[in-house]
Amino acid sequence: MRTPEGPSTLRDLVEGLARHGSRPALVQVRDGKAEALGYETIGARALALAGALAARGVRPGDPVLMFGPNGPDWVTVRLALGALGAIAAALDDLATDEELKVLVPDSGARLAFCAAAHAPRLAAVDPGLALVTLDAAEGLPRWTDWAEGEKAELPPIRPEDPMMLVTTSGTTGRPKSFLLTHANVLHNVRALACQGIVTQHDRALLPLPLHHVYPLTVGILTPFALGTTVVLPESVTGPHIVAALKEARCTVMVAVPRLYAALLNGLLARVAQLPWAKRQVFRALFGLSLVLRRRFGVRVGRRLFGAIHRSLAPDLWLMASGGAAFEPEVIWPLEALGWQVLSGWGLAETASILTNNHKGKARIGSEGWPLPGVELRVAGPDGQGVGELECRGPSVFAGYRDNPEANAAAFTPDGWFRTGDLGFIDADGYVHIVGRVKEMIVLGGGKNVFPEELEKHYGAEPAIREIAVLERQGALVALVVPDEAAIAASGSSRIEDAVRVALATAAQRLPPYQRLAGYAITRETLPRTRLGKIQRFRLPALYEAAKAGRGATAAAMTEAERALLADPAARAMWELLTARFPGRLVSPAQSPQLDLGVDSLGWLEITLEAESRLGLRFGEDDWATIGTVRDILELAARRAAEGAPSRPPEPPDLAWLAPPSGAHAVAGRLLAALNRLLCAALFRLRASGREHLPDGPVIVAVNHLSDIDPAIIAAALPRPALARIRWSGERSRLFVSRIGRFLARAARIFPVDERQPATTLAYAREALRRGECLVWFPESWRSPDGTIQRFLPGVGELVRTTGAPVVPARIAGTFEAMPRTARLPRPHPVRVAFGPPIPAERLAEGGAGAAEIAERIRQAVAALEP
Repeated sequence: MRTPEGPSTLRDLVEGLARHGSRPALVQVRDGKAEALGYETIGARALALAGALAARGVRPGDPVLMFGPNGPDWVTVRLALGALGAIAAALDDLATDEELKVLVPDSGARLAFCAAAHAPRLAAVDPGLALVTLDAAEGLPRWTDWAEGEKAELPPIRPEDPMMLVTTSGTTGRPKSFLLTHANVLHNVRALACQGIVTQHDRALLPLPLHHVYPLTVGILTPFALGTTVVLPESVTGPHIVAALKEARCTVMVAVPRLYAALLNGLLARVAQLPWAKRQVFRALFGLSLVLRRRFGVRVGRRLFGAIHRSLAPDLWLMASGGAAFEPEVIWPLEALGWQVLSGWGLAETASILTNNHKGKARIGSEGWPLPGVELRVAGPDGQGVGELECRGPSVFAGYRDNPEANAAAFTPDGWFRTGDLGFIDADGYVHIVGRVKEMIVLGGGKNVFPEELEKHYGAEPAIREIAVLERQGALVALVVPDEAAIAASGSSRIEDAVRVALATAAQRLPPYQRLAGYAITRETLPRTRLGKIQRFRLPALYEAAKAGRGATAAAMTEAERALLADPAARAMWELLTARFPGRLVSPAQSPQLDLGVDSLGWLEITLEAESRLGLRFGEDDWATIGTVRDILELAARRAAEGAPSRPPEPPDLAWLAPPSGAHAVAGRLLAALNRLLCAALFRLRASGREHLPDGPVIVAVNHLSDIDPAIIAAALPRPALARIRWSGERSRLFVSRIGRFLARAARIFPVDERQPATTLAYAREALRRGECLVWFPESWRSPDGTIQRFLPGVGELVRTTGAPVVPARIAGTFEAMPRTARLPRPHPVRVAFGPPIPAERLAEGGAGAAEIAERIRQAVAALEP
């Protein structure tokens, strides 16, 4: 295919800007205001600076550093360097001092354009570096000062001359870097411009750092070749992006998949807050729009969801993406909501673009067709046609600088560039990316795993905010950032259990070799590049640190925290906490939930110890206010200063423990009879060991596999025992409606909330005191995989404080009949085994605490064979 016509060097492009006249080239949105810079103006300023640099002896091919934030000044200077023919070496505005110590000398630059705030840092690395600021600074010239100086005629430059220095990796030792020529970059600019996706009437938002090749090529140079207005937000944050979309009335956004995914999640979170009726209407309309778009290519989302468009970006119609694979699971919802999404694929070594989806011909799930002049082939395809994609063409770089080893690995003997991406080309020529060669994990037995695919699968669980999969000792493990807000909204306070259940639930839908063998929880966000890609080289160390509990533990105390520990009550509480976690470095900045594994029941244990040892009383509601260890210390100091203990948790409503009578009693008997018939018919229920149930108070401790477990236990119990059984039921599930509360009374169920364990235990103790039996599911959670989980210490606390014996019971078959992911049960044989009662004294032998008693009960349950 013939290469499109247009500018062949950046100088050609800059000299052609004047033809767009006063049309806005750049719009910077700051403090809610949009400041515009016209094409004619920016072109003239760039050429003036280029001529001034030539007069000062800067020649084509000379490297020049750029180190500053996005803005019109950065863009103007970048255009000037290109027009002159100098090699721009742009640094990340967030580069660390350690990175500067490597990147600055490696560039070979003797001149730098930088933000005034960065000037001292560059001078410290290289005192001989000439510094010119992008913004005003005392004692240093600004680029505008130089642009007003003497000019020289610009020397000739050729398309094959180098235009930019790019560093792809390496911040310690010598980095891996390469040059892109004017021909490399301008080929892609011409190819994209001729597709007619956007026009001079569009306004494109660019919320990406400009030192990367992709935003420069696709977000600046291509729009400038067309006369399109480019809008720069104040910062790359949600509020500033939305403000820029509205204020500048943007029609197009150029971003990366991660930003679009965050945008979609934010919209869906807003929908989730709507009243029930409105949520149902939205879901129905969304489903209709999605079906029409996927099956018939009809777009109705903009009309159906006009309110969303007006609130977010009234004029936005196109979302363009590159820099990383764009998942269809994100694209389709955005399309259903009324936006057009176009994705592409490329690498920095190919001037950021090799393929892209065309307007009106996009194939979602692919990365489009190759650009004109680009050749692609699949090396070593497997049975599905997947192999490493190799390319050649005018946008491909010539090789890494002074790095023959890297070049030998990057290029084939016949000159094709190995992209490092695995993919295939379908019958219609569309390119599909499935993963990275270097990121692919090869397990024993030759199984290949792509971590991104697993991260997408596991990350769909609501309890997981971020997840990164890696290999350790031949097995798959993961570093998990939990979604604490989602876990709390689900009614749970046990982050560890919520994550474990989420991972196990997701694993059930995967083949065995793709299931995780371990995981570690961290509250730190995963390390990513500025374009949103996970920095996988950092994962092993972060995983080991999280596994060892070294999250925020090493943080030094602040002056305020040391002053807090001068308070006697705070100091005493600090000593109690540090003694509770021997071998762990406890820090005031830590999260008790994430870093120390404290849940609501653990908080109850801490408060009981604080009351007995320190005379401090805390309430159950206090747990909801605690985010750090510091919060606990401050609370202790306040309680001591108040002089009077806070009131204990409110006593339970004893009406829930009253014997059913009248209509409740009749309904209870009918429910029991119907339940026995259904369990016999659907599940062919068999029960053994019923003779072990003693008279008097007893705790029946049962493993938890399914929502139907209580019905199964009720049908398995002897009728006399059933008449004196008490059950606990989740308040948010069973007690929210009048009929639910009626049935709960009939079935002898009292309300519980796992975030209020003291109240739950108070109900249970009162039921046992009255001589009743108590059915208890110590796991609390339904098993995600059919195995017996950890028993929570609540059952141990109950045994320890009441002296009630425990009858272990084990259910088998309900997981197959109705796992936690099913909505309705299916027929399957179910068996229940009751073991002999275990006296409380035996369970508490050796001074066992609540957690150890719970573990002994778990072992007794696990030993039963239904």
